[in-house]
Amino acid sequence: MSNTQVFKLSPAAAQKLRAELNEAGFEFRKLQHALFQARGEGVVASMYRSGKLVVQGSGAEAWHVRYLGATETVKTKEKSVAAPEGLPDIADSFGSDEAGKGDTFGGLTVCAVAVPAESSELLMSSRVADSKSLNDDLIGTLSPWIKENFPFALRVLGPAEYNQRWQEAGSNVNKLLAQLHFECLKELHDRCGFLNAVVDRFSPSAPVSSRLRVVAPQMKVVEVPRAERHAAVAAASVIARDAFLTNMQELSQQWAMDFPLGSGAPVPRAMRKFLQLHSAGDMQQVTKIHFKNVQTFLAGN
Repeated sequence: MSNTQVFKLSPAAAQKLRAELNEAGFEFRKLQHALFQARGEGVVASMYRSGKLVVQGSGAEAWHVRYLGATETVKTKEKSVAAPEGLPDIADSFGSDEAGKGDTFGGLTVCAVAVPAESSELLMSSRVADSKSLNDDLIGTLSPWIKENFPFALRVLGPAEYNQRWQEAGSNVNKLLAQLHFECLKELHDRCGFLNAVVDRFSPSAPVSSRLRVVAPQMKVVEVPRAERHAAVAAASVIARDAFLTNMQELSQQWAMDFPLGSGAPVPRAMRKFLQLHSAGDMQQVTKIHFKNVQTFLAGN
């Protein structure tokens, strides 16, 4: 088999996985020293009584994301979003992340999620992972589930409000991000009182830590790149991404056209189409008006 991954599952997670694989139509076989072996979707998954799950096959990577989005990989010795090395334990922690920062169209969303100790295993055994590794359909399924099971705080800025608040922040994106992360984490701290937080770093100056230190001096805030390794941040990334995608859909309905994600090749074509339907003055209602590509386009049109 072309790919092998090994995971460690709790008894509850193993039972939940078996039920999901059975529902998905996997073929089950008996295997010595194993609770079960399931075959299907290009993989063979063997769940041993020791708690180790061995997944083999060409589809192992995609299978991992779909069924074990937040489970530690034992084989590679890397820590998953559930138990990241060097970061606070998931129990009684906060995590925050943003979405939309690099997209020309649309605004910006920031979310923070709290993970109470009694709910940490629930999140660790779920499919929640960094939203960049999940498709939009799965994000749309996971986001309501996270909201239902975990405390969260969310800020959604449409393009017009984003442009206004960007100006109020001294035309500085990092200052705006720091304020939004601060608002979300302070709201959760006031509600839950947890003292550990992990933030997906967007500035080397750790501005979120500085702001929270003033109002909650006992809090330990860690700002690191790729913080989605931490389950609380991964959960926040899913909600933030789902809120951003929802806002983009609302913009499309409001302005009668489809807006592309990102800032790549489709964006100039979309801006030209937008000017055919609307005025240049309306551009600040749908784009981050300070982006260089927007300014260049408007200067030429």
